[in-house]
Amino acid sequence: MTPTRVLLVAPSARVFSELAATLRAAGYVPIVTRDFAAAKALLDTRPDCLITEVKLGAYNGLHLAIRAAGQHTPAIVIGDTDPILQAEAERQNAAFVATPVDPERVLTLTRKLVTASRQTRRSPRKQVRVFDAFLDEVRARLLDVSYEGMRIEAAESQATGLPPHFTVRLPGFNFSCLVQRVWTAPSNQSSGVSCGGELSTSDADTLLAWRTLVDSLPGLALVS
Repeated sequence: MTPTRVLLVAPSARVFSELAATLRAAGYVPIVTRDFAAAKALLDTRPDCLITEVKLGAYNGLHLAIRAAGQHTPAIVIGDTDPILQAEAERQNAAFVATPVDPERVLTLTRKLVTASRQTRRSPRKQVRVFDAFLDEVRARLLDVSYEGMRIEAAESQATGLPPHFTVRLPGFNFSCLVQRVWTAPSNQSSGVSCGGELSTSDADTLLAWRTLVDSLPGLALVS
C-alpha cells in the first residue's frame, strides 16, 4: 500500500516534534513545515490529511483548511479553546482540537478522517511502474492512475505554464486523451512538477479505452 501522507503545519516546536513523532511511529509519513506558503504548495500535492495550527505567523491555519476542503482533503485544526474558532473550523468540515494537544487524540482523529475520506473516493488510485508520457509535447512520466484520471510528472522548466487542458499521450500503449489539469505542485521525488489531471472528454469510446488500460496496467499498489 502507498504510505499515508499527513501534512503537518505547526510553528510551535512542541506540537511540531511530538505530533511528527507520533504520526511516524504509527506508520504515517508526516510532511512537516512551519511555513504557510510552503504549506499551500504542499497541500496541492494532495496529502491524505492536513493537520494545522491556527496561528501561522501573519496567516491563519483556517485558510489552509478552506483550501483542503475544496480538494476533499480531511483536516484537523489546532488552536486555543474558543467556541467561535471551533465553529468556524467545523464549518469548513475540519475537526478542531484545543490546546494543549494530546498527540494520541490527534492520531485517533487522523485515522478516522483518512478512513472516511478513502471510503468516499470515487475509485481507487493505482500506483504503476513509471511509464513514458507526453503532456502535449512536453516529456513526462505517468505515476499513478484511476478510472477518472492520472498523476504525471514533468521537468519543472518544461511544465511551467501548463494549460488548463492538454493532451496526454502514452506512446507505449498507443493511447491519447484530453485531460483537464486539476492541480500542480513540486514533486516530492525530484526537481520536477507533479500534475493531477482528470479525463476531459464525453467520448464513451475513449473513456472505455482508458478504463480498460487502467485495469491492464501492472500496479505497484492500490490506494483505496
